[in-house]
Amino acid sequence: MTIAVASGVLDAVIEERRVSRRQYAIIGMVVFAAALWSAWGTEFNVPKLMEGLPHIYALGERMLPPDFSILKDLAGPMIETLEMALLGTTIPIFFALPLAFLAAVNTAPNPLVSIIVRLFIGIFRTVPELIWAMVLVTAVGLGPFPGVLALVLHTIGGLGKFYYEAIESTDPGVMEAMQAAGASRFKVIWYGVMPNVLPVMMSSTLFYWEYNNRASTVLGLVGAGGIGLALTHALQDFRYPEVVTCLILIVLILVIIDRISAFLRGKII
Repeated sequence: MTIAVASGVLDAVIEERRVSRRQYAIIGMVVFAAALWSAWGTEFNVPKLMEGLPHIYALGERMLPPDFSILKDLAGPMIETLEMALLGTTIPIFFALPLAFLAAVNTAPNPLVSIIVRLFIGIFRTVPELIWAMVLVTAVGLGPFPGVLALVLHTIGGLGKFYYEAIESTDPGVMEAMQAAGASRFKVIWYGVMPNVLPVMMSSTLFYWEYNNRASTVLGLVGAGGIGLALTHALQDFRYPEVVTCLILIVLILVIIDRISAFLRGKII
């Protein structure tokens, strides 16, 4: 009888694996078909890419060597870019935090408020910062100010989503115990929720600081200041050695910021 039971279990396992392999094969075929359809729709053409390789090589020759004589002129725009990212990350915290508590289902006053606030957070997050910058440049003019505003608006949405998801992951037992003890809503949030979600929130904020440093380098393409504006001018004037210098500086700064953020995140978590 024991042998029969073991044989039945083995047959069940084999059949389960066979079904799993069949499902994986179907998923793989669907993904492959979707990739082929996307390649056809986007005119993805490997032979055309191979034909263009000589032109890419010729462009690379014109870009090298980098023109490091402009480094002293890039110091100001690079600092401006870092300042944009810093403001674009710190200012949204004061908006995203209260919005997150209104959006989280376990801290919102009622479900309707949660739905409405989530809608606003989704709008801020969905519109790319480059689109925000294009709109704001026409409204307030060229320079880093519209770039900062664009980062602020997009980051409010991004941090708001990270924050309310962290709040919703809080152990409900802690909140229920404090409410049963007669604690007010403010005390439940301040003493019951915040200590649990603060490390996650700080980690999410550091992530967006890294992200905004990358995004702020692109906003110059629409006239929103920073080193992206210097890069755009160099591209427009076909000064390719200066373009490479700008790119090298951007990469070095972002690598340093990434290491700083990783160190701080390691201390927090």
